[in-house]
Amino acid sequence: MSDGPPARRVIRLFPDYCRDWPLWENSTPTWDVGYTTTPEMYGLSEQLTRNIAAWNRDWESHFDPFEGWDDNESRERWRLTGEDIAARLRAEVAPFADVSYEPWPLGKE
Repeated sequence: MSDGPPARRVIRLFPDYCRDWPLWENSTPTWDVGYTTTPEMYGLSEQLTRNIAAWNRDWESHFDPFEGWDDNESRERWRLTGEDIAARLRAEVAPFADVSYEPWPLGKE
């Protein structure tokens, strides 16, 4: 068994309550990163870090776990921004990781 990180890591991108960053990664026996991660752990650019923070705040402001989205405009803006962030995240971590974009709140209206 290797002592280093897996050949390809998988960063999961999705929001969750009470979390500052919508970034997650499953640890392995040889790669203990915890479950919740931060942009600094991946060396993300300042611009992408700011955009991820704003995207997460937008979700917290416009999505309720019981009522869903406050309006379709907010949902659509969040959806489009999330797709852009996922693409940019994939580009920035391409040398060492894949990205799994999991926008579960889009299933609730």
